[in-house]
Amino acid sequence: MDGQPINDVVAFTENAARNAQIGTVISRIEDILEAIVDSLSENRVLTIPLRNRRSGNENLIRFPANTCAEVKRFTCVLQVLHICHEALVSGHDLILNNGRNIYYQNPDLFGSQQYVDNLVDDIAFTFGVGRDALNIVAAYKGLVAGGATIELKNGSTLDCHSDSNGVLIPHAEVIRRVNIGEAKWILVIEKEATFRGLAASRYFETSAAGPGILVTGKGYPDLITRQFLHKLHSAFPQVPINALVDFDPSGIDIMLTYKRGSRSLGHEENVTVPEILWLGPQSSDLLGNSRRDASAAHSSQPLPTLAATPPSSQGSLSSHSIPSCVLSVNPLEVSSHLTTLDRRKAINLLNDMGLVHELQLMLILNIKAEIQAVDDAGNLTHWLDEKLSDIRH
Repeated sequence: MDGQPINDVVAFTENAARNAQIGTVISRIEDILEAIVDSLSENRVLTIPLRNRRSGNENLIRFPANTCAEVKRFTCVLQVLHICHEALVSGHDLILNNGRNIYYQNPDLFGSQQYVDNLVDDIAFTFGVGRDALNIVAAYKGLVAGGATIELKNGSTLDCHSDSNGVLIPHAEVIRRVNIGEAKWILVIEKEATFRGLAASRYFETSAAGPGILVTGKGYPDLITRQFLHKLHSAFPQVPINALVDFDPSGIDIMLTYKRGSRSLGHEENVTVPEILWLGPQSSDLLGNSRRDASAAHSSQPLPTLAATPPSSQGSLSSHSIPSCVLSVNPLEVSSHLTTLDRRKAINLLNDMGLVHELQLMLILNIKAEIQAVDDAGNLTHWLDEKLSDIRH
């Protein structure tokens, strides 16, 4: 620790508020179970209150019920509540997708892992807590590589610098502290393959922008990866966090999941990074210098109405309605056309004002491109050097 800046280390301490939250959840589950026992003794219909994550309304799941689907739902919710209660009282974690899996305790009843995941999220939403307050955590998925060490509460240490394949990101609850050394940037990468390539070349220590840290959630990120990044950003706000995602609606949606959270898990806390920056690739990286002309046209000419069908089938996107400088650009050959599903997703994302221009150009030009577009056009590390250096200055 001698000579090391004090803010290079962040301690993840026990949170008394979380312990109180767990106590509240135990009481809520016990209240539901006691109400069921009382109903049985009084020969009344059994009910469990469950809130809808979309509407926020509370519904009562009943037994006996009019449909087999509701009977199954009641039975499954009761089973999950019982399993969660045992885990909370004993202090053991329940791991979704592997390990002590809830689904595998009764696969014939639950039917699928996804069904269990949805029930767990509904129960957490009903109680107004995150999954971790139910002692339920997802299997580790995210990877981190670079100049960081993670000290766990069991006394072991994960050295993210020595393993060129990356280190699995542990749950925040088992982390004692993190040392980020002299890292000047954090790069969140959509694709595992891109992450492994950069980690194997040790870009985190050879970058012209200085030493840094690489992170990937392997596509749409899990809660553990998002919690880890949230804690890093909270502890080291001076270190910029950048997103490297495909230039397509799914890539942008992944970046927004890191930024503002998942729409279906809006009740989860401490999982967002509002200051995350979209490093690219963006339209300027794909269209080159012509993009500046298009930007100038955008400032003086309104873009045409956008719809979910491709331009070729829209009268509203005929050539006379699009600025000539936009039509003159020649996207890289590595780009491809948007699908109808892509276009619908892009239109749904237009409510984010900071991304409107990029999404409109994507829709008008009917193109998308993967991260490798900038790699094929030159060298990804050179492109990253330039982008990361620009952000630092």
